[in-house]
Amino acid sequence: MELTITLPAEFGLQLRTAAARAGRAIEDYVVDAVKIALLTPSLDELLAPVRAEFAASGMTEDEYDQLIEAERQAIWDEKHGKKN
Repeated sequence: MELTITLPAEFGLQLRTAAARAGRAIEDYVVDAVKIALLTPSLDELLAPVRAEFAASGMTEDEYDQLIEAERQAIWDEKHGKKN
């Protein structure tokens, strides 16, 4: 697919600089950036299974916060040699 786009002027120097820094032609650099944008899942897509599992658990947000804090503390204690 061939596509011609007009970028804001301030992007021109940034794009040339970024492509040069990467040792790439501008066209190749832009194609790679578009590939990454299209193939990288959004934060919502990444978190969807976690959100669904949380909803199915029946746990409240406060209970979840307490669980996370307890686990964080246990990891800190283990790292610093403290025993319960």
